[in-house]
Amino acid sequence: MIFREDFERRLEMWNAVKKHIRAFFDSRGFVEVDVPLLVRSPGMEPNLDPFKVEMKRPDGGSDVAGFITSPEYAMKKILGMGVPKVYTMTKVFRNFEGGSWNTPEFTMLEWYGPGDYEDCMRETEELVNGLLGSRHVKSAGADHVASWPRVKYGDARVDAVGDPGVFDDYERFFLTEYPVGEASLAKLSSCGGYAERFEGYVKGVELCNGFSELLDSGEQRRRFEEEQEERRASGKDVFPIDEGLLASLDRIEGARYGNALGVDRLLMLAYGVSDIRDIHYFDF
Repeated sequence: MIFREDFERRLEMWNAVKKHIRAFFDSRGFVEVDVPLLVRSPGMEPNLDPFKVEMKRPDGGSDVAGFITSPEYAMKKILGMGVPKVYTMTKVFRNFEGGSWNTPEFTMLEWYGPGDYEDCMRETEELVNGLLGSRHVKSAGADHVASWPRVKYGDARVDAVGDPGVFDDYERFFLTEYPVGEASLAKLSSCGGYAERFEGYVKGVELCNGFSELLDSGEQRRRFEEEQEERRASGKDVFPIDEGLLASLDRIEGARYGNALGVDRLLMLAYGVSDIRDIHYFDF
């Protein structure tokens, strides 16, 4: 339990960060939306473990659903409605998440706009550099880094858990050109040799994961089916393919990028906090 003084300090930090994020996207013509948290298809990635929920029906039967690990599916459905620029800040949930930088429930910023992952990386630089250097945020990382180095996945000595071995070389950088097998929901390059996916790192912390978005519903279905088989083989829950998402992909016109960024981690970096429990109001 925390007391009033500590609560007010944490509230001030959260309000400052959220205000900066909203001002950034509002000034660029993005629309803020809310998304559902409990869905029938919470995520397919084999490395993630959604919280599963049994929903009772009036006829006495039950359906299985889960809490979202990301708002991505809902956001792409909104793109399919014809909205060109959209963002959300929402709670997401991931099982088996622990350590000083993780918690099973956390806040994610996710946004989508017209363009490719290069456009998204530039926008991410502007957002994060602006926040870490903002006079409205008592930042512990106010040094300005205008353009972050791009480090190719194949050159970064990535270890078994996905961490690149270049933290001593760069304070802020993007890991780019992921292997095709790590594409997830990302578009492949024109040559087909790598995925147009990036992860952003600040002071050794993975902050975000962005793509040039895959808009080919047939290819996305094939990947979902592969991920279902991987989950089945490893004994994990297998959720149904979100047919509404696939239908929405076919309605999106023009290239789109997207990025998912951990707001808790961004706040921690801005204020020099080393344990995620020191920014939350309640113990888990």
